[in-house]
Amino acid sequence: MDNGKYHIYNAVYISWPTTIEAILLKALELDCQWFILQENDQTIGYINRSTLSKKVKELGFNHILKFPLEKLVMKPILSDGEVKSSEGINNAFLLKTEFEKIESVIDWKIGNRISNHIASDKWVLKELETIFYNFFHNILITDGYGNITFATAEDDQQYLGKNVFDLERQKEFYPSVTAKVLSTGKREKGLQYTKSGEVFEIESVPIKDNNGKIVRVISITKDSSEVTELKEKIHEVKNLLTSYQNEVISMQQEHSGTKPFIYASKEMENLSDLIKSVASYDTTVLILGETGVGKEVVANRIHSLSNRYDKPFIAVNCGAIPETLMESELFGYEDGSFSGARKGGKIGVFELANNGTVFLDEIGEMPLHLQVKLLRVLQEKKLKRIGGLQEKPVDMRIIAATNQDLAKMVKEKTFREDLYYRLNVVPITIPPLRARKEDIEALTFYYLQFYNQKYNKSVEINELMLERLKRYSWPGNVRELQNVIERFVITGQEVSFTADQPLSPLSNGVIMSANRKFPQLFDYLDKVEQQLLLEAKTKSKNTREMANLLGVNQSTIVRKLKKYNL
Repeated sequence: MDNGKYHIYNAVYISWPTTIEAILLKALELDCQWFILQENDQTIGYINRSTLSKKVKELGFNHILKFPLEKLVMKPILSDGEVKSSEGINNAFLLKTEFEKIESVIDWKIGNRISNHIASDKWVLKELETIFYNFFHNILITDGYGNITFATAEDDQQYLGKNVFDLERQKEFYPSVTAKVLSTGKREKGLQYTKSGEVFEIESVPIKDNNGKIVRVISITKDSSEVTELKEKIHEVKNLLTSYQNEVISMQQEHSGTKPFIYASKEMENLSDLIKSVASYDTTVLILGETGVGKEVVANRIHSLSNRYDKPFIAVNCGAIPETLMESELFGYEDGSFSGARKGGKIGVFELANNGTVFLDEIGEMPLHLQVKLLRVLQEKKLKRIGGLQEKPVDMRIIAATNQDLAKMVKEKTFREDLYYRLNVVPITIPPLRARKEDIEALTFYYLQFYNQKYNKSVEINELMLERLKRYSWPGNVRELQNVIERFVITGQEVSFTADQPLSPLSNGVIMSANRKFPQLFDYLDKVEQQLLLEAKTKSKNTREMANLLGVNQSTIVRKLKKYNL
């Protein structure tokens, strides 16, 4: 046979019946010149690659999908190796070896003219890629085991050689439509999400051998207006969420900025000097003191005097957050990490406070398994979200506070020793209000002015009441004094108590002046509730103990404390 006269090309089987779309996908997958259409052991006909490419260019992609497949099929003339003359215009010739293996196919119709297409044949695959890319977003091909062998999208090049089942487990894209095809053995379509939060509509088609085994899966990202609209909505929600988060941080900073550092005693003057010397150094600080002494005020003071003063300051009360939610609040979580997780995941406090300061109040209430993660954040400056696989760098300052004896908790194995020493780099102890009597008068007049202005009042305090305030032991410290002055401004009621008697509105110490209005019932009940909460807080280590003491749920205590800003 004269090979100079006849042009021989490799061929591939395609099971009949089939579609033009399936043949186009096969042409994209394999660099072969002929497609042999076979039903069981019978050869139905042949389709030439060049003829297919020419017809696609002539009709366009949309119309070629509707073009009758039979018009592209060439009739077979079988031979054992001897070349015979053509018996028709639309015929092809099939060459077989002695072992009945297909060796090549000759197209009699195009004969010598096919040589004119050889130079351009190497562009056929590129042409099909371009056609598909113009109508679809990208194409991804795997072998029968899910290993990625081909990808048109630049972002998908990183996945070449990797397995779709592994990538699905790693949440690179999920649920994997390709993996579903390999499991079901049939064509599948569905939405697929990426780790970055993008959404795509994927259609995957299996390519099988003569035994029905999947040898390739071709996945196409379709251009869907519904998905595009969904992407835009997700983008809008993310921008809105980021805006809200920044607004919350801004509001919290403004609120924190209004907390003054009021003192008149020598003890607090020394403490103020210590704060100034520590603030400029980016080290961890542990603030110690009884409930209500002003630990958050001190933390805010440190932040405002530091180099991070214009960055977020976020305060977290570890005792007010249920253990089951604390990890997600601090570290955040990835999309789909647990049942009920927010779509797209959630940014944790540590990421929100990046470049700023996080104040962890009641650090002794943090569960042991979270103490390990916090220690890593402090040491490595990295964190991993719940359900996440990659660590993210964070740059923030940690200020912790507690009213508990952490050294004793370390001995009792209820607080990690390594975390204790990592937090206790610079300890700052705030003395109780009873140990700095000079501050009582300064704080009293500050809060009197503050609440007079807030409630548009002009209430004054007399010398007798001021002396009583100075003699009182203040078990609730500054917070208790603040509440007493607020109640005094609102109700106009003077309070009477002994030096060691708690300020309870239920006691006989509450007296009415002749020129004062009788208080409204609900206002009075609110004040009673506030005072009971304050007293319970002085006798409890955390909100769980407060709940047991008052006979209510922990969630009720957390809600009430938030309501009264205690």
